[in-house]
Amino acid sequence: MNTAIEGLMQQLLGAGTGPVPQSTQDQFHQFVQQAPPESLSQGLAAAFNANETPPFGAMVAHMFGHANAEQKTGIVNHLLQGLGPSAAAVLAGLGLSRLAPQQTSAAPNLTPDQASGLAPSQVEQIATQAKASNPGIVQTMSNFYAQHPVLVRTLGAVALSAILGNMRRR
Repeated sequence: MNTAIEGLMQQLLGAGTGPVPQSTQDQFHQFVQQAPPESLSQGLAAAFNANETPPFGAMVAHMFGHANAEQKTGIVNHLLQGLGPSAAAVLAGLGLSRLAPQQTSAAPNLTPDQASGLAPSQVEQIATQAKASNPGIVQTMSNFYAQHPVLVRTLGAVALSAILGNMRRR
């Protein structure tokens, strides 16, 4: 298995900052589907916190852009739950106060139509603010994405290498 990881990491390094070839994405997806979800989750958390990878909010927004309506709903609702009572203020700051519940201190729970109506840039801002106010959101989102590895494979070569590197060490 380590030989397979090494070969895949070499392919990712070969991609540099350019797009990851579909065949390499497919190999990554096959590998992580065979790995325990906890291992992928830990690898994701390491990549989300690594200095070499794009910021957490940017990676969440990227995967949001590749998600289906159900996945988008899960992504946004996890982020909003991580923000807790401040979620309404964050949505209002983005001009999305119509999505916040009126008379409650609970975090909003968006419908698939509402979540799908958000732009990746808005999700990036929500994710960035969620991480700033609740660093534990990184692990929450890592656990979510470990259940949706098809989204993870869309990340760039540097992030995929960081994930694999962490998984290899475990």
